[in-house]
Amino acid sequence: MKKTYIECLRIIAIILVIYNHTRELGFTLYQYTSDPCSYYLSVLMIPVCKTAVPLFLMISGATLLGKEEDYRYLFSRRIVRYAGIILFWGSLQYFRYVRTGKAELSVRGWWNNIYSSPKLETYWYLYLYLGFLLLLPLPRKTVAGMRDQDYRYLFGLSCLGSVLTMFGYFSGCFINNSIFLLPSVFLYPLLGYWIDKMPCHNDRKEAVKYSLTAILPLCVIVSVCLIFEKNMDWNGDFMDAIQCLTPIISFGIFGFIKSMDAGHRYSARLEKVILAVGDTVFGIYLTEDMIRNQVAKLIVHIHANDFILAVFYTLLTFILGVIFIAVVKKIPVLKKLI
Repeated sequence: MKKTYIECLRIIAIILVIYNHTRELGFTLYQYTSDPCSYYLSVLMIPVCKTAVPLFLMISGATLLGKEEDYRYLFSRRIVRYAGIILFWGSLQYFRYVRTGKAELSVRGWWNNIYSSPKLETYWYLYLYLGFLLLLPLPRKTVAGMRDQDYRYLFGLSCLGSVLTMFGYFSGCFINNSIFLLPSVFLYPLLGYWIDKMPCHNDRKEAVKYSLTAILPLCVIVSVCLIFEKNMDWNGDFMDAIQCLTPIISFGIFGFIKSMDAGHRYSARLEKVILAVGDTVFGIYLTEDMIRNQVAKLIVHIHANDFILAVFYTLLTFILGVIFIAVVKKIPVLKKLI
């Protein structure tokens, strides 16, 4: 049975993904806008939207690590299906680029797109997630033997690595971060599984705790980056530095949404809507580039506050994506590919 808070997290994460892909109309707006308010809100959104991938991996940990599946089921029901999704959508996007003259039609070009370097850069996550599925039996074995203090140690280690990396960027004395390098396909699923299985005794107290876990590091990293911005390369150091505390912020967001869900009863209609919209999220990820490009043609003709326009651009893409995927899911063959 699907959990409502998990579907809420999916919806939040895909909206952040869309915003992350809006380029100069949203994500990199801080480099182009002359409006001070839009500038600061745009900078604030960078570390927020960079939690999207961690949230998706944490959701996968919460939903998959507790299941018992043999290798045959894993490969026949999950990995083969997912490889088919990569093949289908990778080919579709490749031919889309061929049609628009951005790629030449050739077997070698198609194979390179599937095997090595997808033409649509946002599809990199498909390959990361395939790696997670291939490793899935191992973290399942890991969580079976982990105690609460082990999860605390894991989270503490990720916090320590994040903070030391942040100090490295702003002091000019970098630590060898290989010491604290925790693969995302290991760290985030385990943290998501941990939070999901935590009992919520006092949802208000838990909500405050998790909200502070997200807000405080967010305020710190944005403030420090803005102080040091004159000495940083916008396209390099700035982008890397402002993402330093992503594990902590992601942990706080995930826990906050779960704690807000605890003890709250949704109306049957609202819960049905949340579950239905959550069911379209993966399909939106696969198609949002095409939808967003069409929405961009409309956005450029609208005159409004830069950041408000970026939010409108993101939400309109999301809404159209929900509608489009809901319709496509009614087609039997395509339903299995989204």
